[in-house]
Amino acid sequence: MPAPLPCCVDLPSGTGLVRHGLAELLRGLGIAPVWTRRGDARLAVGVGGREESGGDLAVTPAALADLADPRVPTVAELGRLDVGGVAWPVPVGPPGPATVGDAVAGAAWWLAGLQERATTGRDVHGRVPYAATLQSRLGDAPGGPLRPAVDAVRQRLAEALGERGVAVPGRTWGGRAWAVALTHDLDAVRTRRVRAALGSLGRGKVAEAARRALGPDRRRASIRALHALGQRRGAPATWFVKPGAWAPQDVPGGLDPALVQALRQWRADGAEIGWHPGYGAHDHPARLAAEAERFSQAFGAPPRLSRTHFLRWDEPGTPRLLAARGVAVDSTLGWSAQPGFRRGTAHPFRFYDLEADRPSAVWEMPLAVMDTTLADHQRLGPGAVAEALRDVFDAARERGGVAVVLWHNQVGGDTAGWTARLDALDQELGRARDAGAALGPAGALLDAWAADLGE
Repeated sequence: MPAPLPCCVDLPSGTGLVRHGLAELLRGLGIAPVWTRRGDARLAVGVGGREESGGDLAVTPAALADLADPRVPTVAELGRLDVGGVAWPVPVGPPGPATVGDAVAGAAWWLAGLQERATTGRDVHGRVPYAATLQSRLGDAPGGPLRPAVDAVRQRLAEALGERGVAVPGRTWGGRAWAVALTHDLDAVRTRRVRAALGSLGRGKVAEAARRALGPDRRRASIRALHALGQRRGAPATWFVKPGAWAPQDVPGGLDPALVQALRQWRADGAEIGWHPGYGAHDHPARLAAEAERFSQAFGAPPRLSRTHFLRWDEPGTPRLLAARGVAVDSTLGWSAQPGFRRGTAHPFRFYDLEADRPSAVWEMPLAVMDTTLADHQRLGPGAVAEALRDVFDAARERGGVAVVLWHNQVGGDTAGWTARLDALDQELGRARDAGAALGPAGALLDAWAADLGE
């Protein structure tokens, strides 16, 4: 275990938030910060101008003002941090060349969700749309969805520490340099055969009606196919199940007895069972309490992992409510319409409760890509799906991070298309393992990553 690093953040405002950003950056380098007085610190963050002085990482007054009153800057307003000859965007502080201290404050801006707080627009499901984000404006440039800015700041911070004679041990995923987490949301686990058959008959499709009434249940069969994929690749998955149905967007029956029995068996082989709160539950304490109780009764323990249905999220309310029900790891924060890293990092991080001005107990394993994004939003064929997965995996590999993949079981009637996309995932998982990735469920991978610091 590496030696702790004495650190100090000495600012007139935003101290807790900047301290959080610095801690998360150091954590990804395998360094445990210990907060101390300025005179005893080997790494200090203080107020300054554009240049570092006195051994401090200087945060400009303009950056502190942007943390206190967050906004989403235009591309022209961004600061720029040079990392290996590449100019990376800094969303707080003055435009032009940025200090490392401002970049640390910018990392806090990303990780604490200040972009989302400053964005007023929401889609029909109450989510911040990708099109409204700074990442969408940056596109393929540094800081875009697949070029996470926080991880570039971490690299520059490592250089700054090296200049101060501080060793940077780095982190691994159980000895591997990067990781891919395989997860599945089980939104609908069995077909209502009578209704499905009647629907086909109503459209005059007699053969289809007979197949739906008497043939294999594609929803159950696809769950078995996903399990077989994990076994084939040595990658047990995290399965997110739905104990509640509160809205038309929810399908009842998420705790189907046959599914519960299968998941309990698969858990013995390394799979994880997570909680998938229903569409109307993410901000509703009573509904979350009811769902958590049903989950505990079905699986013999409270839920440790979560991902909300439709990726609905409200901060600080949702992580507070999840933590109250035993959740320690979440994996909700991705986009529905775009692959990439929503909070600017491919590394796990803790949420920051802005109202309480302290870190949350809940970790986020950031969702990087899901099948419905590629198939429904972007309408990609199997070959393009494989290429998109490769791009996401390469982005995680470049930063020593994790690519969390969400693949649903089949719900619609396009079995051939679903199977072809699953084959693309199978192919890219094999390629990732060959490229040195650790494969497995989200919680176990986080545990392996955290073990380097004894967390």
